[in-house]
Amino acid sequence: MDLETLGNLTIEKILSTFGLEWAFMLVNDFNDRNYKINVAKKLPFAGGLVEGQDQSISLKRGSDLVRSFTVHQGADKSDVQYLYQPQRMIEVPLEKGGAGETIKASLVLPLKFKERLNGFIVLGPQVDKDYYNQFDIEMLQLLSVQCSVALENAITFERLRQQQKRLQNINNQLEISRNKLEAFFDGITTPISIQDINYNIIEVNYAARRYFEKSAEELIGNKCYKAFFNRDRPCIECLAQDCLHTRLPFNAERQDVKGLLTFSLNFYPISVPKSSSPIFLEFFQDITKQKTLQEELVQSEKLAGIGTLVSGIAHEINNPLGAILGTADLMLPETPEDSRLREYAQDIIRYAQNAAEVIRDLMVYSRKTKSQTDFVKPVTILENSLKLAMRGIDFGSVLVKKDYDQSSEVQANSTELQQVFLNLIVNAVQAMNGDGTLSLGVKQEEADVIITVQDTGLGIQKENLDKVFNPFFTTKDPGAGTGLGLSIAHHIISKLGGRILIDSKEKKGTTFRIILPAANMERNKIRFLHAKDPRQIEDSFYLQRKILVGEKGYLEETIRRSEDENAFHVLAYKGMQPVGTTTLHLSALEGKIPIQKNFDISPYLDGKPYAEIDRLAIIREERGSIVPFSLMVLAYLYIRGRDVDTIFLDVFSDETKLIRMYEKLGFRVIGSYNRPLPCTVMMLNHESNYIDQVSRMEHFVQGFFSRLMPRLDFEGQDREYVFKTIHEINKKSERIAEAALLAEKNKRANEPDEIVPPGITEDVDSEKGLPEYPN
Repeated sequence: MDLETLGNLTIEKILSTFGLEWAFMLVNDFNDRNYKINVAKKLPFAGGLVEGQDQSISLKRGSDLVRSFTVHQGADKSDVQYLYQPQRMIEVPLEKGGAGETIKASLVLPLKFKERLNGFIVLGPQVDKDYYNQFDIEMLQLLSVQCSVALENAITFERLRQQQKRLQNINNQLEISRNKLEAFFDGITTPISIQDINYNIIEVNYAARRYFEKSAEELIGNKCYKAFFNRDRPCIECLAQDCLHTRLPFNAERQDVKGLLTFSLNFYPISVPKSSSPIFLEFFQDITKQKTLQEELVQSEKLAGIGTLVSGIAHEINNPLGAILGTADLMLPETPEDSRLREYAQDIIRYAQNAAEVIRDLMVYSRKTKSQTDFVKPVTILENSLKLAMRGIDFGSVLVKKDYDQSSEVQANSTELQQVFLNLIVNAVQAMNGDGTLSLGVKQEEADVIITVQDTGLGIQKENLDKVFNPFFTTKDPGAGTGLGLSIAHHIISKLGGRILIDSKEKKGTTFRIILPAANMERNKIRFLHAKDPRQIEDSFYLQRKILVGEKGYLEETIRRSEDENAFHVLAYKGMQPVGTTTLHLSALEGKIPIQKNFDISPYLDGKPYAEIDRLAIIREERGSIVPFSLMVLAYLYIRGRDVDTIFLDVFSDETKLIRMYEKLGFRVIGSYNRPLPCTVMMLNHESNYIDQVSRMEHFVQGFFSRLMPRLDFEGQDREYVFKTIHEINKKSERIAEAALLAEKNKRANEPDEIVPPGITEDVDSEKGLPEYPN
């Protein structure tokens, strides 16, 4: 029975049996050595009634009442242990929070076990009489003795319970510490094992289990050399014993049984008590790729050296070839038509011409040329690349199919383009292992020229599709490729303003599509459009991940949310490359805008539609160009065209330059929020008393129309919304615009074509007149 239950039963029984006004039990608190109320019933104290347990009310150990029982304890053991003074009340001095109050009790019973005073039962006045007779005293004495024993048991039980609780807390803390260590251990991405001096595996982390594709049960308790390397005895070059002996870290390298993988093994001793068996930590690191890369770099250096010799070798070969051709040409007129010598001379000329053509192709491919572009036909370069590939590698039974349409020229460097085509053709043929179909195609779709290289080989594994354009990534054997071909091809095509796409299915083949702008299209032209088709939408989200997640620390899960499906994505292209984007959310379409999840905008709403400009993302190379401001202008024009007056946006609070740019466009700060990240919230209200800022925005926009409209690829209703706003601005702001233009012309007489609105003088690109987007 616990203390509180014992107290309740005892006090309730005494209260009802003897008809008392109140009663309470005091129990010794062994922590501060004072007596505290364990249970009280109807106790008047400090202007109120105390019910139940109240540990804040105490009787001091040094009080006269406690000392009087201590004296009694030294007396004859047969003495009745209680305090009762007929016709007088016993004073019990109680304290609470430093304030004291003396309670008048009719009788006090000590609760003693052997020589230990564990507490008191304090009785208040009786309701029906003012004295206790002998029978009452004896009954209370008996109750006191029984209660003392029960209290001792309850105190012992309570101590055990508290001790158990402390032990449980210690165990919980140990468990938490263990879980933290396990999380840290498993969170390390390098395979790690803990082993004893006999190479028995004691523990392995998640990376080790994943790398060796074995469960913890299959690894723990087994020998490391058996579990990891399938050996029957320790590795000869193992340095674990050296590590344990010297108490110093060691490093070694070894290969697996098949010799396919190379590992770097790092050994670290772990401190243990002297009586315990020594243990150590072993880090595994697969360095096969690094070793392969070193070999490939050596091979690449050899190939580079050969390339530098090509021109000299070609010169040495061309001279005798020229003599051979000249001599054979001289022989032809002097030999009869049906002579065998004439046939031999013709063979010599044909073979020599073929050799000369090979030398010329090698010279073109290896020559270091400046990246100067010209108007070239992709079909011609693709055919030349095919011929060069057929001379250089064994096609076996590979069938070549061609599908060439009449296409425009493209502006490119012929040598670089041939390098791209040759690399794709060689890869395709090698993927088919001498048997399959190589399909080459060239066609034009509107302003794009599309070159296709398709094979029917083994295909590319799904997990490798995202890596094929990475430098030095290859699935070929060492020495068979450097892993640079596709990386260089991607770089060349991107530099030409094009794109290279890949589609591959395992065991069915791979298709590479190269999309280049036709020569009659401005390759570096910047254009803005509403991202609608899947490829454009993917381009928009790609930019947001690249810039916002990769550079600014956004959470990846905030990029493609459910609310983005109904959003309006403005996308900027430079040629074929996406360079900037922003997303618009309209309450009329979505009900609420994303910013409302983090910030209360209700005080700024008037029942009319509102919108949010969200996630402006610009690639670093275009942040000083026309792109950032153009995206903001188009967002503003489109939103206003949808009859929306109130526009919100948020930006990281530490991006002060970006906040300043928005302020110059008329936005004002209305608040902030801290979760998930600290952000500043801004608003542009067209109908508010901030009309000066809005007029400034419209004035700036108006002067920007002539530069923006040729780049606008909006269609249909989207275009109508934009031009609706332009018409309203021209009509509404004519007087303000004329005054501002006149003022600016007076200020900037030397730059009559530049239009900068009043107040926008800082961070302005002097060539373009645009607010600077911060890098």
